[in-house]
Amino acid sequence: MSHMDKIKQYYDENNIAGSPDYYILGWESEEAQKLRFEQLIGNLGLEGRTILDVGCGTGNLLEYIGTKFTNFRYTGIDVLPHMIERAEQKKLNGNFICMDLFKNNPYSNKSFDIIFSSGIFNLNLGNNVDFLLDAVEMFQSLAGEAVSFNLLWDKSQDKDNKYFYFSPEDVLDKLNSKYEGIWDITIQKGYLHNDFTVYLKKK
Repeated sequence: MSHMDKIKQYYDENNIAGSPDYYILGWESEEAQKLRFEQLIGNLGLEGRTILDVGCGTGNLLEYIGTKFTNFRYTGIDVLPHMIERAEQKKLNGNFICMDLFKNNPYSNKSFDIIFSSGIFNLNLGNNVDFLLDAVEMFQSLAGEAVSFNLLWDKSQDKDNKYFYFSPEDVLDKLNSKYEGIWDITIQKGYLHNDFTVYLKKK
């Protein structure tokens, strides 16, 4: 089964009529989803910024950002049509596009100020570390100011084989070895037992 087939199968199984967004997206609760969003944004100022949300799902991050900021330009992309359709039905103040950024990137360097990504590295695809490093390479080329994404933590007490869990220390070492001197890289842990957030901020 290809990576895309795995992704589609997982989210198709969650796409049950009447289910809340957090369930469709594979999160354990709405509260946990909001905690992840709170950490993603951290102390980033989004007023006047251009934002790319990679793996935007049903537009929940945009909904959350809209409760905190008013003046920003948001683009959300996702590989799954039913996610984009559900996001567009909400009539939010953003632009949603169904596309695979990693197969066909239409954007030039520094097209956005800030890039967010929540949950796209969670499913065990067999090459998650390589996928992460390749994705960050693209993200940091597209972002002028900051990149923020979350990962599942290898210290989680309730692991499931269908997910992939990262070591924060290993991720930090790998990213610093590539981008030290270009990006300040920090990690936030402790807000959930199974999750951590990685920040790259331009030096």
